[in-house]
Amino acid sequence: MYRLPSIEGVKSVRSPDMTSSIESSDSGSARAIGVRRDRSMVAMSSRGTLRDAAVLVAAMFNTPCCFQVQSAQRPILTSMERRSYMIWPSTALRVSPGLLVALLLLPSPVAASGGSDAAELHVISSHSHDDEAFTQGFEMHGGSLYESTGLYGHSSLREVDPSSGEVLRQTQLDQSLFGEGITILGDTIVMLTWKEGIALVFDIETFEVVGNHTYSGEGWGLCYNGEFLVMSNGTSELALRDPSDFTVQSTLLVTLDGQEASLLNELECVGGMIYANVLGSDSILAINSTSGAVEFTVDASQLAESESGGSNEVLNGIAYVSEQDAFLVTGKNWSSMHLVSFESGQELVEDDITDSDVSRILTSIWPVLLIAALVVILSSMRALGAIIHFLMLLLLRRQTEQPPAPSEGEQEAGEAR
Repeated sequence: MYRLPSIEGVKSVRSPDMTSSIESSDSGSARAIGVRRDRSMVAMSSRGTLRDAAVLVAAMFNTPCCFQVQSAQRPILTSMERRSYMIWPSTALRVSPGLLVALLLLPSPVAASGGSDAAELHVISSHSHDDEAFTQGFEMHGGSLYESTGLYGHSSLREVDPSSGEVLRQTQLDQSLFGEGITILGDTIVMLTWKEGIALVFDIETFEVVGNHTYSGEGWGLCYNGEFLVMSNGTSELALRDPSDFTVQSTLLVTLDGQEASLLNELECVGGMIYANVLGSDSILAINSTSGAVEFTVDASQLAESESGGSNEVLNGIAYVSEQDAFLVTGKNWSSMHLVSFESGQELVEDDITDSDVSRILTSIWPVLLIAALVVILSSMRALGAIIHFLMLLLLRRQTEQPPAPSEGEQEAGEAR
């Protein structure tokens, strides 16, 4: 008869008999049963070891690293105490790795620029200009330069050779009119007058007046954006007028760094931009034709250095040369006109992404890529932990399978020994 071991090897009354059937067997059968019992105990020991290993591996892969050390330092808790420390899956906050990566890769808001950019002016070439011309309007068309001049008794409309500065033809205005800005509209040239409230329409081939429009207020600069005639009057507002009848369709408030930009003079419309001279200033403003905000400014003071510096010799006159994607710029009574290009910070970003730009982009996103990689690795470790746990349980199941009962031949052999 086999009994559970008691303390200090002394039989205890609490050690009951395990079975009564084994007691009636002979010595050979007892040996065979003992062998089975030994195998069973070894299997139980192996099962316990494998179970502990499986639990340890699962804990390593499923427990965040920041809790593993804390778990190792905690005292052994009772079952009731343990419940207060456990975080059950139903209440724990679980974040999908894919969702985390998506959140990390969302574009971060970029702070808006605090003001307009300053563009660089590059002089391509310089040409002669009539220093008697009190320039008010400048326009390129069909390879020819058209210029309007001001002052009472000296106002005129001219066709000029853009290379030599030679005046090819001109027509004088009535002495009661002070000529202002011009623009090309089809086969006509529209010219503003300063305080007379009259817009003259000239035939571009003959320079004959073929029509006129009236308006209120002063006339300063004029350009055509393909839909409207854009007109300045010396304030910070531009009037968008219907080309057919000159009626105002809307107005555009021009702002520079949040402040109104006034004294807008000669204008040039190019694409979605309106370039404007500012009376008494060496700056050219590049105005967004939709918002009215100045996107960048151009400092043209270097162009005025070659002039005599008279009180009337101020920057005024800007014409776009589409064949060269450049601008022909001059001033009132200037002896020179200059073919120049503008290079703004915005154009550099849109048209010429350099290696430094790529480097800056990579530098800004590498933390996101690193965190995303860590999330993927941790997710893979959890999956690996689950696989190892499954293999351990599978091995444990094989180890805990009961060994087959000895056959009658094995029992007889055992009895014979």
